[in-house]
Formats: sequence, structure tokens, C-alpha cells
Amino acid sequence: MKRYAQSWVLALGLMIRIAWAIAVPVQPVSDSIAYDTLARSLVSGSGYGFQPGDPSAYWPPGTSFVYAVLYAIFGTNYLPVVLLNLGLFLILSAVTMSLTAQWFGRRTAIITGILLACWPLHVQMTTILASELLFTTLVVVAWRIWLNEQITLRLRTIAVGILMGGAVYVRTTALLLPGLFVWVRSIKIRKLFESAIAGLLVLIIALGLVAPWSYRNYRVLGELVLVSTNGGPVFWMGNNSESTGDYMPLPPEVKGMSEVERASYLKKLAVQHVREQPLQFVRRSVVRLFKTHNRETIGIAWNAIALRERYGDKSLTLLKAWSQFYWIAVLGLAIIGTIRLSRQAGWLAVIAHPAVSTWSYFAGVHAVVIANDRYHFPSTPFIAMLAAYSIVGMLSHSKTGARNSEVKVLEARS
Repeated sequence: MKRYAQSWVLALGLMIRIAWAIAVPVQPVSDSIAYDTLARSLVSGSGYGFQPGDPSAYWPPGTSFVYAVLYAIFGTNYLPVVLLNLGLFLILSAVTMSLTAQWFGRRTAIITGILLACWPLHVQMTTILASELLFTTLVVVAWRIWLNEQITLRLRTIAVGILMGGAVYVRTTALLLPGLFVWVRSIKIRKLFESAIAGLLVLIIALGLVAPWSYRNYRVLGELVLVSTNGGPVFWMGNNSESTGDYMPLPPEVKGMSEVERASYLKKLAVQHVREQPLQFVRRSVVRLFKTHNRETIGIAWNAIALRERYGDKSLTLLKAWSQFYWIAVLGLAIIGTIRLSRQAGWLAVIAHPAVSTWSYFAGVHAVVIANDRYHFPSTPFIAMLAAYSIVGMLSHSKTGARNSEVKVLEARS
């Protein structure tokens, strides 16, 4: 890919985000308050918890760990967080374009970069304390290393294991990603055993990095908790008789329970409900899949206080409308791109393609557990690739243009 084109795309995205950061100050709401509170508690020496002397493991600690480091170095203000988000954008966008060039060609890579540069939710994340941007960057970089056959498999395994360890600290949905890596690589180079061993080592390295936190949880909570205690509550929210598929308050009977007791109790209720109502579980899984992809306004909701104070309620409506329009357009193009890919490469290549398989992985996880538009964020770089691939196909009128835009399905290029 021509460097100047990539640089211009990155500069465009950076300017848009700087303008947003100037216009919209950081005002934490919802989960952002939790990340901020936990980071401040770490810096103050009170440990990882919402109250001094009351340790917690409800939230995966990775995001708050990163913010705590920034607060310790630069003080407890939000400018370093904004700068971190700008840096994560540059890494995420550059690596995504590199992957797209490898898989779909240079024209598609540039269009992918432009889509990410202008993507409303990605821009809005600049002023949000959240796990999404950090987690997604770790996943994309892991893919870039894992499929680079010019690096020895041993080095790739170590590097990806470290990245996955970091990703698990941020979000536990990364735990099964090594299996996806094995699937894609084994289809690509037809070396299932070698890929499986490498994938297993990736998981072992990741779990080894998480082990100190697991031990801390055992020591302070009295039970072995791998990363966090929110798995049971979240699974229950999506799977109970009153569930609508997304967030809901916890039942009153869990009041007074410890985090570990609450997690175990709610998990048992959810599992029991699924066993007793399997058809309802299937139906609700479809509903959750739809709800995870039917809108994209969470970035405005998480910036709502600052936007309302500076620009009034009307700004929220207008920005939500723009975010929703952009999302539906890109989503539609990505679906078209997936169909086009299947026609050119076949369905086996489609389901083994990292862009499609990663999107499917995160969609599947939240179809089973809980729905929210925030949960499709880790898929957005891959959705952007497929949307850009669709756009390039539409722009290719001649046989030469169409041939130049054809997908390079898992071509072994760095």
C-alpha cells in the first residue's frame, strides 16, 4: 500500500477526533464511571474495588489498570485518556488497513481506512472511558501477527499469547479466540495439528499472564475467579423469564450476597432456564443477534452529559440519527460484501476468512449471552473491510478493474 495514502487517511481520522475532543469534554457515565473509580482507587492505594477495604472482581481489570498507570504518571485528569484513545485509533486503523491490503487489495484497504476514520462511533470513543477501543486494537494486532507466515510460528505464538493475555484482562470474550485462530490458519495452510498446538500454547500463555489476577481473586474473595464475577449476572440478564435480551436490573434476592455467591446463583438460574426453555433460548438468541446489530447510538449515550450541557437535547437527536444512518449503511454494504466474497471464493473460504469469522464469533457470543449495540464494536474493523470490499466491487466496471479488486483470500503475505 502506498504510504502517503495511508498517512493521509490516518491524518484525516486524527483531525476529526481532535476536533471532537475539543468540542466534547469527557464526562463519564455508566461503565465509564466504574472504570474511572476503579483506576482512582488503584492509584490511591486502596486496591481494586469501589470502596476502600472492599475488593471487587466484577469488572475485568485491564482497562482500569491502563487508566491507573496514566493517572499515576500524569495525574487524575482525562487528557491522557483522550491521547491514549487517539493513539489506539492510529494503531487500530493502520493495522486494519494493512490486513485489508493483504486480504482484499490496496484500494479496499484505503476505503476501509476512510470508513474507520469517519465512523461516528469510533470518533465518539475518543472521549469515552471504555474497554472497546483497547480490546479491539489488541484483537486486530493479534490477527496481523498470527497470519504473518514470514515470522516464525514460535515467535508468533508467544506474541499472540501475550496479546491475548492482555485482551482477556480487558474482556473475557477473548478466551475462545485462540480456537478461532486455529480454525482460520488450519484452513489456510492445511496444517491442523501444528496450528492446534500453537493455538493451545497461545491459550496457555494467556492464562499464565492472567494467573496472578486469578490468585489475587482467590486470596481476597475466597473463591477461584479467573478474571471477573460478572459472567453469571450478565448471562442471567439475557436468559431469564423476564429477559428482553439486553441489560436489566438484578433480582432483589441477590442483595446481600457476595460477588462470588451472586455470580454462582445467577448462573445456575440462567442455565436452568435455558434447559427448561430451549426453544425460547433459540428464539431469544435470534433476538439478541438482531439487537446487537440493529442500532449504533451508544457513543452518543456515553457522551450525553457533555453534549447536552454544551449543545442541548437537540444535538443528541441529530447525532444519534447520523450515527444510526452511518451504521446501517456500512452494515448493509458489509452484508453485500460477504455475499460477493462467497460468490468469488466459495462459502468455505468465507466462513474461514478472518474478517467474517471474527464478526461471526463476537455476534455469536452475544447472541447467547446479552445484547447491546456496544457489543458489535470489536467487529467493526472487519465489517469495515467487507463494506469497503463491496464498494470496490461496485466501482469496478471493467474486467480489469474487477480482476484487480478480487479478494486475496488469506494470501500469505506480510
